Amino acid sequence: LRGPQGTLYGRNANGGVVNFISKAPTGDFEGYVLGSYASYQDSRIQGVLNVPINDRIRARLVADRWRRGDGFVKNVIPGGQDVDKGKSASARLRVQVDVTEDVTWDVAAYALTASGPTSYFTLYNTPTPLAVSRNPYLANAIVPLKPRRNSANDPIGANREFGGGASTLTWDLGEAQLKSISGYSRIADREDRDDDSINLSAFPARRAERSRTFTQEFSISGSAGPVDAVIGAFYMRDHKYEKLDYDFPLGIAPLPANSDLFFETFRYLSKAYAVFGDATFNISERARLIGGVRYSEDKQAATQRNYLQFGNLAPRTTTCPLQTNEVKFTSTTPRVGAQYDVSDDSNLFATFSKGFKVGGFNFSACNQQYRPEKVTSYEAGWKNRLLDGALTVNVAAFYYDYTNLQLNQVVGLTSLITNAAAARVKGIEVESAWRPDSHWTVNANLSLLRAKFTDFLNVDSLAPALGAQDVSGNYLANSPKTSFNLGVAYRTDPIVAGGRLTARGDFSYRSKVYHREFNDPLDSQEAYVVVNASLIWDSPDEAYRVRAFVTNLTGEDYIVRMGSSDNFGSRFVSWGAPRQVGVELRANF
Repeated sequence: LRGPQGTLYGRNANGGVVNFISKAPTGDFEGYVLGSYASYQDSRIQGVLNVPINDRIRARLVADRWRRGDGFVKNVIPGGQDVDKGKSASARLRVQVDVTEDVTWDVAAYALTASGPTSYFTLYNTPTPLAVSRNPYLANAIVPLKPRRNSANDPIGANREFGGGASTLTWDLGEAQLKSISGYSRIADREDRDDDSINLSAFPARRAERSRTFTQEFSISGSAGPVDAVIGAFYMRDHKYEKLDYDFPLGIAPLPANSDLFFETFRYLSKAYAVFGDATFNISERARLIGGVRYSEDKQAATQRNYLQFGNLAPRTTTCPLQTNEVKFTSTTPRVGAQYDVSDDSNLFATFSKGFKVGGFNFSACNQQYRPEKVTSYEAGWKNRLLDGALTVNVAAFYYDYTNLQLNQVVGLTSLITNAAAARVKGIEVESAWRPDSHWTVNANLSLLRAKFTDFLNVDSLAPALGAQDVSGNYLANSPKTSFNLGVAYRTDPIVAGGRLTARGDFSYRSKVYHREFNDPLDSQEAYVVVNASLIWDSPDEAYRVRAFVTNLTGEDYIVRMGSSDNFGSRFVSWGAPRQVGVELRANF
């Protein structure tokens, strides 16, 4: 769902919502087993089992295990640790119970454990002369500039434990439906990081985070004459602990060797409350008016303490005494619009809506608050099914007006969320899918985008001598002017052992983007194309499938994330995945 979804989804739904909806249990005994292997020792085994326990109870279990033993990012130091590899195991159990003819209970439990050095950055340019003059040891740094290379000498690793459950109780009241949705999740992360990514121990780090989140939503939906409506209430409680410990064995200006910087938030408690309503008024069989509003209230309380140690013999210096800071945000996000069915296969629509992303306190500062990000959205479009349903073409134009846009920046030894003054995004998107016959399937998407700051003064920590720069008119990070995707598939008649072959190619193009608001040439990623291809054999009864595939066929090197560090006078980046070739086997039962 594109654009702000402030009415039904509320907080942090500014750019849109992606819903991952797991398949519900069915009344059939069925399932599959899948195994795959690809280059870089990338393997996966996955299984699904659906069991109808009786006429009223159904269960579905999914289990998955993944491992990549050879890292995408190579260490140029002999014996050095490669990164961007790891392993994970996860499972999800979903049970659906028909309590009565009118009441259904859907309950799910899920868990994941993951480990390995999957997260990383590499330097994008050598330290500047200014950085070397401040930290002379950087003159001995090995900085490999080839993509997906580092020279890290300190341990890199991570462990994640995640689990939770959800319960949905649905009561069919005839003309209305009452629903209760409850959720609970817990996550624990531990990381060892080589944040300098070079052969020197400039600033190794250790991070730990734990959080517990509970959500509850009640809603009632139904129809009354020409009106279809839903009203509801939402509550969330999130409790988080986090600490980050930086060591500076070699020192970092102005800190001497063996200094230490420590951030700790003992308790970050967030509570969110909301009430909402959304309705569709059917003026006629073809025309509809839509409207809704959500009122949200967020309360946060952060208890934190930070300290700094100048050398291993010096006493600790408290940079943020133990304190609790509190803040409250409120927001009203409406939506209004209209829809008109030009025909049974063509629909026009237009909407106006608002959304917000909640503010908060920066973890690595002392009582430093950032404000909520707000957006006003205008969208209009035309959706069509043509050629007796063989061709779908959807066109949408949109305009977003942002205030207090939230950005992440590294300044000195801290990473901070700051607010840009304002930004505007306008664009056109075209989606199409065409199936001319039983053999061919074609899908294509085009996005034309203009995303610029309209009012923003900011200091580039890599060029502080320039002072506060007016970046109004510069492009927002990771916002290509043009994006294009094309997928083409051809499926044969039965030819191989009575089965069918399907050949598929996918092409994705992105024009030049900037990853920092200053739009310096070094901030950019030039236009690139990623090509994926696969060849699939399905058995006559579709019980078995063999898929050979290649991702990033041409071996394109492209940047997916970029930040900066004034300590090094350098940008640091993460790269997209390299080419992988593999095979996948699946058996259905």
